[in-house]
Amino acid sequence: ESIAVIGEFARTPRYQGAGSSLINPTRLDDALTELSRVAGDRVRFAPGFTLDDSGDTEALRADAVEAASSASVAVLFLGVPAHEESEGFDREHIDLPADQLALLDAVLGVTSNVVVVLSNGGVVALPFTDRVPAIVEAWLLGQAGGGGTADVLFGVVNPSGRLAETIPSFWR
Repeated sequence: ESIAVIGEFARTPRYQGAGSSLINPTRLDDALTELSRVAGDRVRFAPGFTLDDSGDTEALRADAVEAASSASVAVLFLGVPAHEESEGFDREHIDLPADQLALLDAVLGVTSNVVVVLSNGGVVALPFTDRVPAIVEAWLLGQAGGGGTADVLFGVVNPSGRLAETIPSFWR
């Protein structure tokens, strides 16, 4: 089947936090490369958004929607950019960036077969849980996170661990 991989975090992973947890990885893999290694030319990538709020948001979103509309499944990599989450300051909210939620809404407008993969160092609000069939909470995966994510998405491993944090449920 064809796969639309959407979201800059697929190509540019957040593998660590900031502050005292900064390390120099011996290697760093990303989900886009690892998913493409397994699925080959069945993968089409669209960044959907930028991590530094630059770029043409509408054009990025339109490209992502087009990729999703022509794929069997859309895998959206959403999360909290590093500049919004770090040691040394508290987040003022637990929301994902508005442009990422708008991207998810746009993709859901063309397909319901959507998997959301989250990249974040702390809990985020998930107001879309009743609208997507699968959510993978990936947190900050470390240097081999891309391969680990591909293994979970392709069923090589079962992510059966217990969450260390409580994620609030929002009812509409």
